[in-house]
Amino acid sequence: MKEILALPNSPESLAPLVADGRLPKRRVWGMLFLRSALTFGLLLLVSSGYAVSKSADPVGQSAAWWLWYVMIAGGLCIYLMWYFGKKEGLRLRDIYFINRGTWKGDLIWAFISIVGIAILAQPPGTMLANALWGGTTYPNSMLFQPLPIFAVYPLFILMPAIHALAELPTYFGYVAPRLRAMRINRWVVILITGAVLSVQHMFFSFQLDAQYDFWLAVKFLPFALWMAFILDHRPTAMPYLMAGHFLLDLSLPFLLLLVSQGLSIF
Repeated sequence: MKEILALPNSPESLAPLVADGRLPKRRVWGMLFLRSALTFGLLLLVSSGYAVSKSADPVGQSAAWWLWYVMIAGGLCIYLMWYFGKKEGLRLRDIYFINRGTWKGDLIWAFISIVGIAILAQPPGTMLANALWGGTTYPNSMLFQPLPIFAVYPLFILMPAIHALAELPTYFGYVAPRLRAMRINRWVVILITGAVLSVQHMFFSFQLDAQYDFWLAVKFLPFALWMAFILDHRPTAMPYLMAGHFLLDLSLPFLLLLVSQGLSIF
């Protein structure tokens, strides 16, 4: 535990930067909401283009591109973590909590997290969809809509890697330790970062359907709070969870390709 407290990206190490103003609070809060704001902004921008072209459903058509919005937002998050980390005297690897000295304990925590993920990642969303619509076909058909084939293939290479390098590190490698360094209670930080991680999914693929947006916003809430808890207690498990995130995200472009080819996946 002492090794973790001494890490350059720990709340204890960051507290002096907050105290002397080298780590502005607005930077941290901005990073917390960046992914939601940027993806929603991109969705609205593309929907305005569809509206100009007289589309019958500009917001719905724009939402079909959500994997691209997530990838663009992820790329910006990675750059900003590097840029802000450099200003704070840190390397990107510090924000990723890469630490060879703690790998044995990290693997144990990674295994514990996987058990929780199996219970909390998909089942809550499925149960909520069953309660709202009697099944998952309707919301999933809104989430995965066909795109031109040429727009799908780049996602196989880029999207899983960028998303894995950006999502968990943004919330739990950059934002959470800095909120803790501001002397915010750890349980409040877990709640804030977990809630924003969950709600961001509504902005990825927002549509003019209140039930669908609610489903997107809360379907991952148990999973997000679980990630926030695990990475608060064992931040050096981050690289292993990033690897797992990468493997899970490999299926997303594949599902989109099937839908874009006119095949049913529901």
